[in-house]
Amino acid sequence: MQTATPFERDASRTQATDLATHVARLFYDRQLSKVEIGERLGMSRFRVARLIDQAREEGLVRIEFRETAEEDRVIARAVEERFGLDLCAVAVTGPDEVRALEGTAGLAARIVAELVGPGDVIGIAWGSTLAAVVDAVPRRSDPTLTVVQIAGSSSRLGPSVDPAAVSRQLAERLGAAHRPLFAPAIVDDAAVRAALVRQPDIAGTIAAFDELSTALVGIGMLAPDPQTGDDAPGSSLLRSGVLAPDDVARLRSAGAVGDLVVHPFDAAGRFVVPTLARRAVAIDIAALRRVPRVIAVAAGAAKGTAIRGALATGIIDVLITDRAAAAAVLEAPGAEAVLAGPQPEGDR
Repeated sequence: MQTATPFERDASRTQATDLATHVARLFYDRQLSKVEIGERLGMSRFRVARLIDQAREEGLVRIEFRETAEEDRVIARAVEERFGLDLCAVAVTGPDEVRALEGTAGLAARIVAELVGPGDVIGIAWGSTLAAVVDAVPRRSDPTLTVVQIAGSSSRLGPSVDPAAVSRQLAERLGAAHRPLFAPAIVDDAAVRAALVRQPDIAGTIAAFDELSTALVGIGMLAPDPQTGDDAPGSSLLRSGVLAPDDVARLRSAGAVGDLVVHPFDAAGRFVVPTLARRAVAIDIAALRRVPRVIAVAAGAAKGTAIRGALATGIIDVLITDRAAAAAVLEAPGAEAVLAGPQPEGDR
């Protein structure tokens, strides 16, 4: 009986390794079942299973579990009940702001992935928080989904938080169609806005606002940080540079504490300075209220007042935040006053 030479044995092992790698790719990457792989390669599903086990044992496949944020379900339920939310999820993170953002964004990404289903039309705004959420969204390929950019952009925003880039990245991660909004977030006056929104590309995206099944928004912070006194570090609207000094002064005098998709509101949930909204190329408040599910993501105790005001608008259905922010929302003086709901909107 002729025995195999060392060269032949090495070649045989290489072929077996190549086959195990190929099978593992079909199983883990292409997500084919063992039966489907067996039919494709002309082998039994039992052999497919052995090859998958071989790939793991030989280190051809490495499975890693990413640490996910622990949740505080007790405080989440308290927020849900107090503000009438469909869902509140609260990440347990350390005091470090970066860790708080990462933990909250990771939790939000998992929840968004669970809530979004075939055929959904998802609107997304802007900001560093949403950019972090999108970075963590699990990849899928669902061409029945559509992602719509619901706020214009600014050349002063960094590429990682620009709304066009954020919406495009979400579409790529979901394997979805993408509807960009080729316009600045705020223009000089209502007449300029009226001319812009008549342009076919822009008008087509704005028309898609009425098709949204889900809107994913951040909560901007317009009031100074209550702990440090720093001037609104948590507002993409201010960081974008789209507002003139007179606009900022009007927000201050109107008592604006935060914004939803460039629309400022006060601590009682009233939208203020409507003249700004008339210059905004973004989803308007009425259209945002019609979206069946609005998911807001915000983190950090400093955003407590802004989150509380946002909840008081009555627009948000799902809030994803961290424990420090949730505690600030529940414990801050005057929190009871916002529970009566939003007041009539006016230019204050």
